[in-house]
Order: sequence, then C-alpha cells, then structure tokens
Amino acid sequence: MTSQVRDKTLVKTEKALNLWLEDMNRKRVPINGNTLREKALSLYALFKPPAEEGQPSDEKEFKANQGWLNGFRNHFNLKNVQTTGKAASANEDAAKAYPEQLKKIIEEKGYLPEQVFNTDETGLFWKKMPNRTYTSKSERQAPGFKAAKDRVTVLFCGNAAGHLIKLGLLYRAANPRALNGKNKNLLSVFWQSNKKAWVMAVLFLDWFHKCFIPEVKRT
Repeated sequence: MTSQVRDKTLVKTEKALNLWLEDMNRKRVPINGNTLREKALSLYALFKPPAEEGQPSDEKEFKANQGWLNGFRNHFNLKNVQTTGKAASANEDAAKAYPEQLKKIIEEKGYLPEQVFNTDETGLFWKKMPNRTYTSKSERQAPGFKAAKDRVTVLFCGNAAGHLIKLGLLYRAANPRALNGKNKNLLSVFWQSNKKAWVMAVLFLDWFHKCFIPEVKRT
C-alpha cells in the first residue's frame, strides 16, 4: 500500500479557492478555468510560508496547470455550465440564396469589385465576462448571472477588392471623460453617439454621408 502526502499549502489553497468560487456564484460572477487557475496561484503565494534563509524549500513549485484544475474540479464536484441563452435563429434559406442573387446583380450591372461594398455592425463588449462558469454538480443550471453591458457598437465596411474604410464607432456618451477636450475628427474611427449605442437610421445616414462617401472618394 502506498500513500502520497499532499502539499499542505496546496490543500489550504484549494479549500480557500472553493469558498471563493461559492462566493462568486452568490454574487452572480461567472468564473472560467483561466480565472480559477490565476486565483489559485495568488492564494498559494499568499499561504505559502516563507523559506528559511539558507534552507531549501521541500515544497514543489505549484503551477496550477490543466491537470491540477481537473483534479480540483473532481475533488469539489464542480461542473462547467453555459451561462448565456440561446441565440436567435436566422433565416438560413434566405442567407443561402442571397450570394447567387447578388452575383447576378453584379454581373448584370457590370460592377467592379472596387464598387461592391458591404457593411455590418457588431457590439464590442469591452467588459465582457466568460459565458461559462464552474458550479457544484448538485446545481442543475447556472444561477442568473448578469452580463456586463458596457459596450460600443463598431461599424465595419469594405469592398470586394479588400479595401476597408474607416471604422464607425458608436458610444453611449457624446463626450466621455477619456476624450474630454479632444478633437474627435482626429480619431482613427468615425465617432457617433446615442444613449443606447445603437445604430439608428438617422445615425446610419450620417455615417453614410460624412464617412462612407468621403472615404470612397479618397480611394
């Protein structure tokens, strides 16, 4: 029969880490594997007793690798669950038919690749949290985490020849503190704002006339 003596500091670290994880779950803060490993390293460094001067330490260096994470998850009966809802379904039939329809229009009108532009918007959540979290296996689903809503909307536009024009950026505040006193016309993006950072029709027309047309004329 063989037995292995575990690192006392690591045992203390794992107990504290599990308590911290439970606290994060109560606070509706999702925690992924990378965050767990980083927290484990910080706790281990906190609990590790200082080595006596001139005496080598008997404890091996703790690296919080994937193998350790798997063992920690099994020991405390943790599972990784999805925290986001289902994405809205798209019209797949229309999406499949559109490329052929567009190709036909381009050929009939004789448009050059430099004349064929496509634009689309996307939300950039600059305080984005993980969409999965660890929780006890006894829990059937993740608690109702509230995702951070601090975001900007970015408008991309380019032509079939591969040329991208200046990005459009839409933020909730017209004059955020970070840009106080700055000339927004000198930014590398076309700055716009509304209270919800959504691309409304009037803002899109403003972008079209003040950004798209000047950019295309320069090319």
